[in-house]
Amino acid sequence: MASDDAVLYARQAAPFLGVPVETVRRLARRGEIPSFKMGTDWRFSKEILHRWFEEQRAGARPGTVLVVDDDPLVLRAMSRMVERLGYRAQVATDGVEALELVSRNVPDVILLDMAMPGMNGAEFLDQLRPAHPDLPVVIVTGHPDGVLVHRAAQHAPIMLLTKPADRTQLERTLRTVLGNPPRASRAERTG
Repeated sequence: MASDDAVLYARQAAPFLGVPVETVRRLARRGEIPSFKMGTDWRFSKEILHRWFEEQRAGARPGTVLVVDDDPLVLRAMSRMVERLGYRAQVATDGVEALELVSRNVPDVILLDMAMPGMNGAEFLDQLRPAHPDLPVVIVTGHPDGVLVHRAAQHAPIMLLTKPADRTQLERTLRTVLGNPPRASRAERTG
């Protein structure tokens, strides 16, 4: 078997994709990632996995914003603002869910809360940056001078918005990172 056709185990595929090994296994169980099961664990063709990863990246729509916050009211308000500004919003309630979403479809920018249970924003960046070193992240926090923000700052590029972020601040930030959103087609506006 040529080195390009190498078979990876789940724990080898995880760093290749830049996600935790449990995320790789969960995606395999759901049939969302090309894999096959041998014995008690999943296996992946390195070549097929690489092709799948590139297709996932290429399939991301311009203007996709991942909003990560454990507060459902903040999550809903931020995602609505993002959509009203003409961008596509994805949501995650914690860092683990956000990493899973990124592994399936890399967004154009992430709006990230810092203080979350389980995996906080700084820990999320620790996991995200090896695979996505240049993905823009905007930290949205009520504690801009907090320890987590200082720890997260080592994972540049990042920007900072203080909570509560208003529509004007969010719009200016997203346009700086993404530019103007594409105009919706007539079918999307009426459909």
